Amino acid sequence: MRIFFGFLFLSLFSSLGLADTYRETIPANKASSVGAHAIYGPDCTGGAVPRMKVTQAPKNGTVSFRQVSAKLTEKAGRCAGKSVNGTVVVYKPNRGFRGEDIFKVRFIMDMHTSGTAKIRNVSNKYIVQVK
Repeated sequence: MRIFFGFLFLSLFSSLGLADTYRETIPANKASSVGAHAIYGPDCTGGAVPRMKVTQAPKNGTVSFRQVSAKLTEKAGRCAGKSVNGTVVVYKPNRGFRGEDIFKVRFIMDMHTSGTAKIRNVSNKYIVQVK
């Protein structure tokens, strides 16, 4: 299985719930990474691995999750290059399918800001173009 880590690990601590839309183009007949999430604090240490769940299944493929350990990208600022544990969202189109597929994933994560513990629910929409 081919997994891409191009935009790996962007989840940061903040007090707002998020809902993002991710658009990816992937090859037909191959499982591909379409997203990744990890939690890390201001001191660049990793937090708990997000608990992920499909809330709207794709019509033309399947979604799975893989726990990985990887280095944060330059988008993590001063934490770039630090290793953290996270979850990769993997989409596998049905054999022979080409076109657009849509699904939603929700995850819950603990976050700590200003000495308080909070729980944040995040729901992301994925629009996958299979070519």
